[in-house]
Amino acid sequence: MSENTAHVVETFTPEVQPNEYHVASFVAQAMQKNIADVTEEITKTEGAEIHAVSNEGKIVFTIEASSQKKIGFLIDQLKHHIGLLSLSPIYHQFLTEE
Repeated sequence: MSENTAHVVETFTPEVQPNEYHVASFVAQAMQKNIADVTEEITKTEGAEIHAVSNEGKIVFTIEASSQKKIGFLIDQLKHHIGLLSLSPIYHQFLTEE
């Protein structure tokens, strides 16, 4: 974690999901002086991909995971970044393979 991230001690214990695939999109607003730090933290997040970053600090990204709980855990870790002003979920979809 970068020095601008509050240290949260949590671990994720995955639950066995029957071949689920989840993708969720988010819009984050970072302070302009912290855009690079916030985008770096998002990029380090498992399953995360940044799709757009504005000069004003708006960041559009997705997270892919095997469960909704895992996505929630990852977002809970990101939301503690000091340079992050807001984090809003936009879309969540899941598919099951049978």
